[in-house]
Amino acid sequence: MSTILHGPPPPTAEHAAARAGTIPLLVGTALVVLVQLYVAIPLHQFVAADLGSADVTTALAAGYSFAYALGFLIFGPLSDHYGRRRILVSGLAALTVATLAVSFAPSTGALAVLRAVQGLAAATFAPTALAYLGEALPPPRRASAIGALSVAFLTSGILGQLAAIAAAAGWRGTFFIGGILLAALTLAAFAVIREPDAGRPHQPLPARYAGLIRFALRPRSLLLAAGHLVVLGGFVGMYNLLGTHLASSGLSANEIMLVRAAALPAMLCSLLAGPLAARLGPARTALTGFILAAAGLAAESVLADALTGLLAASVVFVAGVAVLVPTMITLWGEAAHPARGVGMAVNGFVLFLGAGVGSYAIELPGDFGGALGVMSGLYVAASAVVYAACAMKGRQ
Repeated sequence: MSTILHGPPPPTAEHAAARAGTIPLLVGTALVVLVQLYVAIPLHQFVAADLGSADVTTALAAGYSFAYALGFLIFGPLSDHYGRRRILVSGLAALTVATLAVSFAPSTGALAVLRAVQGLAAATFAPTALAYLGEALPPPRRASAIGALSVAFLTSGILGQLAAIAAAAGWRGTFFIGGILLAALTLAAFAVIREPDAGRPHQPLPARYAGLIRFALRPRSLLLAAGHLVVLGGFVGMYNLLGTHLASSGLSANEIMLVRAAALPAMLCSLLAGPLAARLGPARTALTGFILAAAGLAAESVLADALTGLLAASVVFVAGVAVLVPTMITLWGEAAHPARGVGMAVNGFVLFLGAGVGSYAIELPGDFGGALGVMSGLYVAASAVVYAACAMKGRQ
């Protein structure tokens, strides 16, 4: 384990940034890691048939989600303290072992524990990888790399469900295959990734966690968080509402999945966030994303009974969210500089806390159209809050 933790001595940031294959490796790893969050959704019935239906939802999803969100707050400061490469590679190794162990879970109780461990290990990747890109790449390359990573984060939500449905190996085989893929990616990360020479300030670890608390409670951070809750919360909420709406309209499960998958190309709009930010600035780019998402939801609300129009509007909404995810990552990184690990920790915690809240969108009053109208208004409000946070730059 010591070789995994330490590895070769760190080169310069330019050397790390230029090392062939680093960005594609991180993007591919992001996809496989985030799939572990979403792959459980269509496996519920298969796990229930194998282990019994009691507490299957808790075992597969709740423990994982809570541990995953909490892990961001744990590992962000750790990566600031011990280095990006050490936390990233060690975390991938732990995730590999946990994922393979999930495939052998003998009961729902054991599955719940192993999924929580898996979620905690998975949380090492996103804040560390995003902080790494912020340090190892010059600004022109940094924006496009974060955009590519954001595409992987978004597409994993749909691809994970599709992969699980298509898997012929059963639920255990699905996790076992995931563990094998993660093992290969761990070895590749150990061979390719080098620590960037970022000049992070030396602090005791308790001081870094105290810094995280201070950063999270700053007025600018609180405003960013209030707007950031909506980003993935609305994404999860819309798809939960959409699934229920389409099922009540008579579509089959496979047809509903095809409707969900229709917006996959729009997720590539994350790659446009960098060029937009270079032209408009991050604040106006975020405003663009929020308004685009709000417009898409409003159109979905009006076109709820017209499937073609509903599809087109969902694409507009997803395009807005795709622009928002990398742009908000940039804003959090700027707000936390030079402690980017802290910024990415709070970013991820708020993002996935919002995703959890978004699952309750089905409880909103009114019908499908009315609920989407409320959510559209939330995106408009979030745009104003985030823009106000951006206006505070330089005052703290």
